[in-house]
Amino acid sequence: MPALTPFQLPVTTVRGDTVVLPPEIDAYNAPMIREALFSLLDQGVTALIVDLTTTSFCDCAGLRAITRVRRRADVLHTPACVALPDTGSVRRVAELVGFACDDQVATGLAAAHRRLHRV
Repeated sequence: MPALTPFQLPVTTVRGDTVVLPPEIDAYNAPMIREALFSLLDQGVTALIVDLTTTSFCDCAGLRAITRVRRRADVLHTPACVALPDTGSVRRVAELVGFACDDQVATGLAAAHRRLHRV
């Protein structure tokens, strides 16, 4: 069973990477999720994947929060990637705002691991 951040955000470790599994992200909880992810980065995780493959809902506020987390990861020199599902509403919103085209975004968790550890 995954551990939880103070905001009750499921966190697990897969192949050495910290994987966060937000069930949904909207304008209400995006700031809390952003702060929980900042906390993980500030604690010194070695790599971070925000796994949206099972997320039921994510709006623009959620994607903006994740973008800020990725920027913080860059500043801290922590590899970070977002795993998007290959279909569905979360994927569609990401495509509409241009988020899906980012080089720190992958389709699926396995692809996110590969992207983080490419040689």
